Amino acid sequence: MAGRRAANDSLRMLLSTAGWTYEALARSVNALGAENGMRLCYDRTSVAHWLAGSVPRPRTRELIAEAFTRRLRRPVALAELGMGDSAPDVLSDVPYGGAIAERKTHAVAYLAALCGMDVDPARQRLVHQSVYSVRGLDVPVWPESSQDCCSARRPTANGPTGAEDFESLRAAVDFFHRAGDFGGRHARSALVSYLHDDVVPRLHAESRESTHLRLLTEAARLVHVLARMYVDDVKNGAAQQYHRAALLLAAEASDRTTYAVVLRSMSAHALDLGHHRVALRLSEAAVGTAPADAPPEVRASLLSQLALTQATMGDRCRATASLATAERHQHQVPAPATTGHDPQVFRSSWACLAFRKGRTLAALGDRAAAIAALRLSVEYCPATAYLSRALAHAELARLLLGCGRLEESCAACHRFLDDHLHLRSGRADRILAELRGGLRVHAAHPPVRALLRRVEKAVERP
Repeated sequence: MAGRRAANDSLRMLLSTAGWTYEALARSVNALGAENGMRLCYDRTSVAHWLAGSVPRPRTRELIAEAFTRRLRRPVALAELGMGDSAPDVLSDVPYGGAIAERKTHAVAYLAALCGMDVDPARQRLVHQSVYSVRGLDVPVWPESSQDCCSARRPTANGPTGAEDFESLRAAVDFFHRAGDFGGRHARSALVSYLHDDVVPRLHAESRESTHLRLLTEAARLVHVLARMYVDDVKNGAAQQYHRAALLLAAEASDRTTYAVVLRSMSAHALDLGHHRVALRLSEAAVGTAPADAPPEVRASLLSQLALTQATMGDRCRATASLATAERHQHQVPAPATTGHDPQVFRSSWACLAFRKGRTLAALGDRAAAIAALRLSVEYCPATAYLSRALAHAELARLLLGCGRLEESCAACHRFLDDHLHLRSGRADRILAELRGGLRVHAAHPPVRALLRRVEKAVERP
């Protein structure tokens, strides 16, 4: 506790308005802590101390404000808690606020400030421990006026072409995207440093307007890769911040396709955290934003995510229709043999579609078809796509166990462990811990005992 104050009538009033007991507030704060990668053990006594005037740590104050925001369905500022006007170490100096469609963007300034904190050991925790906020889940609509807003700030056409910058950025997107196959902690600090030391200065440098827009697009894609890395490392607040940065960059680049892809990732992130209704709205916005000439693999990914969110909300009819349309688009993707495109990218897009299809069918209750789709996803995964394949095997193991197919489930778990060896992934580590807990129920079976021994060794491995 940071200090003592007079009785906190503001917090007591919020509790009354929310209709919460002391235990209910403590449970909500603990749950939000878990959502943000923190293990908290607050109870009714803790709340009683807060009401008596004790002031918890700044991060806890953020969680309390977020808990009331979700309960009351309106923004609850830190000042309303009666614990001081602001928390001194929260992520508050990043120049971002409000719905994207309602204001001019300052994409490069936002990225520079965010990466500046992330590379600074003294301030890095402001990013890594930031709280995933429903206030940041207002569904951004494509800002039609973004090009006009940004054109006045763009460099003139008389500068250098910057073509070399564009090519190196595009290569970096491919490199770090492939690095993500090894988990969200692999090469992430290198990507943050690259954005801070190389990308931001290039975006500030003079270049032709057409090249500048291309640089903004590639920067948005790089930041999107970084956001996904943070999602995988279960640093959900940091992921949300970088998703915002990617949206701003895509808007300033007037790139509807990249904007839609980032919205799709935000939808997937919200869905995994249990925010089903918001995930649906984000997915609908992604499909609505994508231009008519978006590549078929992009439209397939947007529609398959929409199908998954619709299925999660229990809308079988729309989910089935969206999934069928997604598959039609995917079948329009040219094969690498006829186009010279990267076969790994081709296989990855099919693997992702099959994975979302499997989850969609599972949400609709069709376990047999879901298992078949997930097996197809595993088959399509490129050899080094360790993370994607591990997640598919984990989902397979869960479904097979639910069907009573214990030995097949154990086989899927072994394959998950094979891929886990290559990963630096918070998400995979969390699955491993859940796997250990779930298997102990079946420890009387010899195949499970053998699997548990291997799981224990994997848990103990640094």
